[in-house]
Amino acid sequence: MTISHRAEINPELLVWARESIRMDVAYAAKKLRITEEKLKNWEAGVERPTVRQLRGVAKSYKINFGAFFLPEPPELFKSPVKDFRRHHGSTALDINPEIYIDLRSNLNSREIAVELESELGENQESFQLFCSLEESPSEVAKRIRKSIGMSFSKQKTARTSRQAFNMWRELIAELGCLVLQSTKIDLNEMRGYSVFFDYKPLLVVNRKDAYSARTFTLLHELTHILLRSSGLCDLSSNTSMPPHEQKLEVFCNKVASQALVPDEYLLSYPAIRNTEPEGWNDQILSPISRDFGVSREVILRKLLDHNLTTQSFYEENRERYRQDAEIAKKKSKGGFVTPSVDTVSSKGKQFVSLVFDAMNSSLITSSDASDYLGVKAKHFPKIELSVES
Repeated sequence: MTISHRAEINPELLVWARESIRMDVAYAAKKLRITEEKLKNWEAGVERPTVRQLRGVAKSYKINFGAFFLPEPPELFKSPVKDFRRHHGSTALDINPEIYIDLRSNLNSREIAVELESELGENQESFQLFCSLEESPSEVAKRIRKSIGMSFSKQKTARTSRQAFNMWRELIAELGCLVLQSTKIDLNEMRGYSVFFDYKPLLVVNRKDAYSARTFTLLHELTHILLRSSGLCDLSSNTSMPPHEQKLEVFCNKVASQALVPDEYLLSYPAIRNTEPEGWNDQILSPISRDFGVSREVILRKLLDHNLTTQSFYEENRERYRQDAEIAKKKSKGGFVTPSVDTVSSKGKQFVSLVFDAMNSSLITSSDASDYLGVKAKHFPKIELSVES
C-alpha cells in the first residue's frame, strides 16, 4: 500500500504562487484538475496537498518546487511590460495567466544568458540603438537596417518567409537582443512583447503566427526597444487606446513596415509604375513579396499607402489572403516537431550556443543545460548540429 506524504508548507505560498501569475481560483483549479473547494482548502491550510500533488502545482504554475518550502511568500511577480492591447481603464487581471507564465519563463532565460556570458568572460556592453517618436519612421528604419547590416541584396537571398524570419532574427540577436519564441500562447492573446534592459533587451514573438507576420512583429517590438518602451502588443492601432499609446503603436508599425519594405526599393520595380490601381494580381505581387520576405498583403498595403491601389481593392484581397492563410494553416497541422528543432526554434541559436559553451567549459553541468533548454540531454547532439547548420 502506497503512503501519500503530505507537504509541510506554509499555505500562504500556494496563494502567492497562484496570484503571481494572475490566476483566479476557478482558472487554477481547472488547470490543476481539482475542485475549487479543494484548492481553497489547500490555500486556507484546512487540507495539505501531498508531495506529489504539490509537484503538480509547481509544474502547472511553472515555478520551482523548492519555492513552496520558503518560510514566507516573496514579493509577487510584477510584469515589466505595458499591455498595449487593452482598452483604456482595464486592469492587468485581463491578461491571460499563460502570458505571465511565459513572460516569467523568458525573463528567467534572459537572466541565465546574462549570467553565463559573464562567467564566460564575454564583453557586456549597453544596448546603444535608440530613437524617438519625433523622428521620421523611414529614417529610423534606415538606421535599423544599417545597424544590423541588412542590404536589399542580402534580404533577397532569403527565398522563403521562414528563411527571411530566421535571417532577421539572427541579425537582431547580433545587435544585442535576446530573441525568443513563445510556443503555447494563443495567437488571439498575443503576437509579441518586448522588455527593455540596458543590456540584452528581450524580444518575444508568437511561434503560432505565420513567418512573415512574425518578422513584422519582431521589427515592431524592436522599435519598442529603441523607444525604451517595454510592451505587450497585437500590432493593431486600437482607437480605444489613449492618444499617446495609439501614436506609439502606429509609429512602431510604420517603422516595421519601412524596415521590411523600404519605399526606395519597392517603388523601383517597373511593375509598380505600369499597373493600374485595381490591376494587381498574384503574378505581379508574389515575386515582389518574395524579394522582401513578406506577405502579399504587406506589399498591397504599402501600395495603398502610396495611393497606387484603392481601399476597396485592398480590403477585398486582404480577405482572400487571410482565407488562403487559413487553408494553408489547416494543411500544415499534424506535423511532428523534433525536440532538437523545437529547442532551437523557441530558444534561438544565440541562447542555445551560450548554454553549450558554458557546459563544454565545465561552468554548468549537463543537468543544468537540460534545465535551461527544457529538453533531455540525449537530444544534445542533434541540437548542436542544428545550431551549427
